[in-house]
Amino acid sequence: MTGTVLVPARSTTVSKKILFPLLFIPMFLGGVDSTLFNSIAHDLPVLTDSWRLWFIDGYTIALASSVVLGSRLGARIGPGVTLATGLFVFAIAGASPALLDSSATWTATRFIQGFGYALIVSSVASVIGGLSETAERTLGYSLWITTYSIGAGAGPLIGRAFVDRGAYTLLFWLPATIALACGALATLLLRDVSLGQASSTKVDVASSALAFLGFGLFVAGLQSHVAASGRVLATVAGCAVLAVFCMRQLHSRDPLIDVRMLSFSRLGACSLALVVSSACYTGSVFLFSTEADSLLSVLPVSVLALWVSLGGFSFHKLQSRFTPVHMLQASLATCALGLVIAAFVGLWPASLLIGLGVGVSMASGDAYLLGSVPPKDVARAAALQETSLAVGAALGVAGFGGVFAATSSVVGTAVIAAVIVAIVVWTLHYNRGVFKA
Repeated sequence: MTGTVLVPARSTTVSKKILFPLLFIPMFLGGVDSTLFNSIAHDLPVLTDSWRLWFIDGYTIALASSVVLGSRLGARIGPGVTLATGLFVFAIAGASPALLDSSATWTATRFIQGFGYALIVSSVASVIGGLSETAERTLGYSLWITTYSIGAGAGPLIGRAFVDRGAYTLLFWLPATIALACGALATLLLRDVSLGQASSTKVDVASSALAFLGFGLFVAGLQSHVAASGRVLATVAGCAVLAVFCMRQLHSRDPLIDVRMLSFSRLGACSLALVVSSACYTGSVFLFSTEADSLLSVLPVSVLALWVSLGGFSFHKLQSRFTPVHMLQASLATCALGLVIAAFVGLWPASLLIGLGVGVSMASGDAYLLGSVPPKDVARAAALQETSLAVGAALGVAGFGGVFAATSSVVGTAVIAAVIVAIVVWTLHYNRGVFKA
């Protein structure tokens, strides 16, 4: 791949040979993070039962509510600056737990780290979505999924290796060091670049705060260790705050998220597929790691993550042979089948099915969501894309974790999740939208 992607402010160009490594190394770190703590949370001595899921989900809650804000900041000050800033925040917050000793402070740093990663992924999503050629965009999505998935596959193995040797603090220091190095390079090489597309620069902090509060309350209702009445109250309050957020977006001339795009006949189906596939991914990693106590037992979880990368490339090869809706349905149905296989057969065949299903669903959802909008709306669609993935990641851990806490059964949790995914597959049958990659 040759050429350039961005239009710099000082009439220079940035080669893809420089740009792509600075985009995909942070994606690798994000992939590692997505499975690292999901798979070893039960083995970290500082975390108590009431804080464990919050430590994992704090990151994704902040990511989901801040990624749109990150996109707007990137449009205003340039994606190179937001990428570097995000890397520095990610690094500092990521290293902080090594110096702290309480569940509450650990969780607080995860919220901050999630904001840093929101700046990172919003920059990457806007750049890939701005590629001019369809083939390049599709390959870019596949490379993104692949890089992220390789990191995700390595996460459980890295985590288990360091935990078994009593060196879990290095799991905070090592990613932080790499992120700092990438941040320094991004500052030197990418600080002058700007998006070569029209983008809004309105920064609506109030709407981001509403999204953060509403989604946080909703997740609290799924996973809290309080009484059932308290969980119901949190869920209702979260829905109410999110409703206020949606109304604010509908009445805004320049919304952070154009909720009209979420119409089921437009991009709602793509967004729903991204949420569900992301939830299957993070939830499966968390669920199947609960009984893993060695490198060998956690290996199927790592293989699951690596199969996701193959699923991404499978979409690249199959997209011209199937309709978009059938592609989304088939990929999610594969996830549901994998969950049933995990419940009644074993993790090895299940990891293949879930991984392939998630990979194809994510890649197709990404491609159809970003490819079905005009160039002027790519930045908004990219923000919706990453918001959907982050929402799914948080709901996966909260949902799978909440059901597992209530049932104490891996089999029961997997079956319940499979039924929910099957309902989504059936719902997609009624989509009448026209998508293109």
